Amino acid sequence: MLRIVILLVFLAWASSASAATTAADNSWLKEIPLQDAIRVGTGATIVVEISDPDCRFSRRMARYWAMRKDVTRYIFLIALKNHPDAAQKAHYILSSPDRAAAYRQVFSGSLDFDEKLAARRYDDHGALKRHQAVAARLDVVGTPTYFLSGKRVNGAKVKELEQLLGGETIPFDVEGESPYSQ
Repeated sequence: MLRIVILLVFLAWASSASAATTAADNSWLKEIPLQDAIRVGTGATIVVEISDPDCRFSRRMARYWAMRKDVTRYIFLIALKNHPDAAQKAHYILSSPDRAAAYRQVFSGSLDFDEKLAARRYDDHGALKRHQAVAARLDVVGTPTYFLSGKRVNGAKVKELEQLLGGETIPFDVEGESPYSQ
């Protein structure tokens, strides 16, 4: 009987501690304008991502994140100087009525070398500048960069991200092809 009481007290404490931790974990988000981000996913864990549409590591990580169903990503785009087509692709994504679908389209590579995309003008109503301002405030200079539970992960570091995420480990090699990419 005493064991049951101790177990019930422990479970009640763990439940309240978990709720407090969840609320505290998201306090770091208050300074980030998530309403401007591209929202992808519906999972319980929030990941803020800074990516460049032409960064090969950002693109590979997009495949990784697509396999995870436990996260909601808020993506801010920047155009690095060494990727001359990235700004046009970012404008395309940010001006699209379905930004998540446009994000997946661009990050899949299906619009690479698309002359029509390069020739058109896209009005994103200043969204790319707002995204770049968020990245600057967060001191992001390279992509991909992730923020998860108040911690920063620079680069495509799957093992480090999975330690922060806990739970499921997904077989994925950021340098090569994922076994699920076919």
